[in-house]
Amino acid sequence: MSTTLLQELQGELRRLYIAGSDLAADDFRLKRLEPKLEQLGERAPVFKKLAEGVAALTGPSEPEARAVRLQDVSLLLNSVLSTQGATAAETQVVTEREKDNELPELTTMHSYRQLAEVQNALSESGGGRYEIVTSAYEQGLFRDLRLFPFAMKALGDSYSEIADFAARNILPSYGRAIVPYLLSEMDIQGGREEERRLQVVRELGVDPDDAQSLKRLVHAAEEGADKIRSAAIACLGPHPAYEERLLEWSQDKKKAVREGALRALAVCNSEAARDRLYDAFKGKDALLAAEAIGYAPSAEMIDMLLPLFEERLRKEDAGEVDKKAKEKQWSELEPFLTAFEYARHPDLERLYLDLAGNQSAYPALGRLHGGDCIRILRHAATYLENTDTDEALDVLKRLEEQDPIYLPYAFHASKRRLTPAELYDQYVGSGWGRLKTVVSKKSQRAQKALLDTLRDELYSYQGYVRIRLPQEQIEAEWDPRWLDWLIERDDLQLVSALAAPGNPRLLPYIERTMEKANHHEAHYIFTSLDACDADGDTKFELLMKWMERKDWKRTYSMYEEESERLLRVPDHKAAEGADRLEALLKDVRYDSLKEKLEEIIHALRRRAASV
Repeated sequence: MSTTLLQELQGELRRLYIAGSDLAADDFRLKRLEPKLEQLGERAPVFKKLAEGVAALTGPSEPEARAVRLQDVSLLLNSVLSTQGATAAETQVVTEREKDNELPELTTMHSYRQLAEVQNALSESGGGRYEIVTSAYEQGLFRDLRLFPFAMKALGDSYSEIADFAARNILPSYGRAIVPYLLSEMDIQGGREEERRLQVVRELGVDPDDAQSLKRLVHAAEEGADKIRSAAIACLGPHPAYEERLLEWSQDKKKAVREGALRALAVCNSEAARDRLYDAFKGKDALLAAEAIGYAPSAEMIDMLLPLFEERLRKEDAGEVDKKAKEKQWSELEPFLTAFEYARHPDLERLYLDLAGNQSAYPALGRLHGGDCIRILRHAATYLENTDTDEALDVLKRLEEQDPIYLPYAFHASKRRLTPAELYDQYVGSGWGRLKTVVSKKSQRAQKALLDTLRDELYSYQGYVRIRLPQEQIEAEWDPRWLDWLIERDDLQLVSALAAPGNPRLLPYIERTMEKANHHEAHYIFTSLDACDADGDTKFELLMKWMERKDWKRTYSMYEEESERLLRVPDHKAAEGADRLEALLKDVRYDSLKEKLEEIIHALRRRAASV
C-alpha cells in the first residue's frame, strides 16, 4: 500500500504539534486531505476512521477537546504507519544516526510560526521571497535543523539571487560538516545548481580523512559535465595527493578543465604548482592563471610575478603607439591587476609607491589608452589607501593633485590619520576652501568628487536601502563645519547625513528646501528635522505643511514614514492634525490613499478625544 497520503497527513499533524492544536480549526491543508481519506475509506475502514478524526479535529471544538482529538488522530495514524514501514538494515540505521550527529550545532529552538514563512518562501515562487530569506539568515533562523533541507534546496531556486545568496552565505555558515551532504546528493551531469554546490564545497574544504567525499569529488572531476569537472577539480587544491593529477589536468585541451586545475594549483602552492602557474601566466592562459592566483595569492607566487610586472611596466618601446599596440600593452598588464587584487606584499607596496609617485619611470603607462592607465593607477591607489603610512598618504595626495579622480583614495586615507578638524581644514578650511569661488573645470570636478566621497563615507547600504550613520558617530567623527559647507552647496542628502543640533542655519535651510523638494526627498527632510533643535510644535507645523503642499490629485501613495509621523504628532496637536488632513481629502483621487488618510484622521480624532 502506498503511504504517500499517510506520510503527508503525518507531516501536517507534526506541524500542528509544533504550532499548536488551536490552529487546526478550519485548517485548509487538513481539509484538503479529508476527501482523499474518505475515498480510501470506502475500501478500508481504517481510512474512514482517519477521515472522521480529521473532520473532528478541524471542526468546531473547545481547545482542550481539540488537543485530545489531535492525539487520537496521531495515535491511529502512527499505528497504521507502523504496520506499513520497512525495517532498515542495521548498517543503514547506523549511517543515518551518524549523519544526524554530524550537525550537532543545529537546534530546533524556533517555533514553527517563525520557520513557516521561510519554508514557504523556499518552496514556492513569486516576489518578496529574497527579502524573507535574507532576513531569516540575519535572524539566525537557518541554525534551526528544520530549515537545513530548505537551505540545500535553495541552491536550485528559480530566482538566481536566492540561489547565489544560499551558496554565498547560508550554506557556508553551517561549516564543513555539511560537505558530505552536498557531495552525496550531487548530480555530476547537472547544471548551475551543482556548480553552486561545489562552490560551497570549495569554500568549506573537504576533511582530508573523509575518503568517501574525496572519492566523489574525483569521480566528478573525471566523469562530470565540463563545468562540473572544473568546479570539482578546483576543490582538490588542499590535498597534496592529487598534485600530479592537477598538473596533468592543467594541460588539458578543454579550457574549463584547465581553469579548475589552475585554481586548485594556486591553493596547492607547491613549487611545481607555482612553476606551472607562472608558465600559464606568461602564455595563452594568462587570465585564467591570474584569476586563480587572485583567489589564493601566496607570498611565494607574488615574489615570482613582481619582477615580471615591473619589467613590463619599465619596458621601453620605440615602435608606433597605435590602437593595436595599446591593446597589446594592456593585455600584458591586465592579468597582474587580477592576480594582485587581494594581495598584500611589502615589495608590491614598494612598487605601487614608486609607480604612483614617479610615473615617468614606467614608460608602459604612456603607451596605454587613458582609461587603462587610470585603472592601473587606481589599483595602486586602492592598495596604498589601505597601507596607512605617511609615505602612502603623501603619494595619494600627489595623485589627488594630479587628477580629482583619485580624491576618494586620499580622502579615505586622510580620514583615518587626521582629526575631524584637520580633515575639514585640509579639504575645505584651507586648501579646498577655494572650491567655493574657483569655477575652473578641474575645481568643479574636485568638488563633485568630494561630495561623492562624502556620500560614500556617510551612508552605508543594507540590501538596497541607504542607511545614515548613527547620530553619535556623526557628532564624534565629523567636524560641525561640514554642515555649513553642505548647506551652502544645497546638497539635501548630505545635509541630512550630517544634520546635528546646535546649527542655527539648519532649520531655515529645511524650511526653504521643503518648498522645492520633491516627493522622494521626504526621508531626507524628516531626518534633518529630527536632528535639528526645533521644538515639537515647529516640527508638527512643518510636517503638516509638507502634507499640504503635495499635489494630491497626482499622488497615489504615501511613504510609510509619513504615515508613522502623522500618527505620532503631539497629543495637543492631534485634533488640529485631523482637521488639516481632512481638508485634503477632497483632492485625493485614489481610493486606497483616501482610505489610508481616513484611517490616520480617525486615529488622531480618537487620540484627541481621549486627552
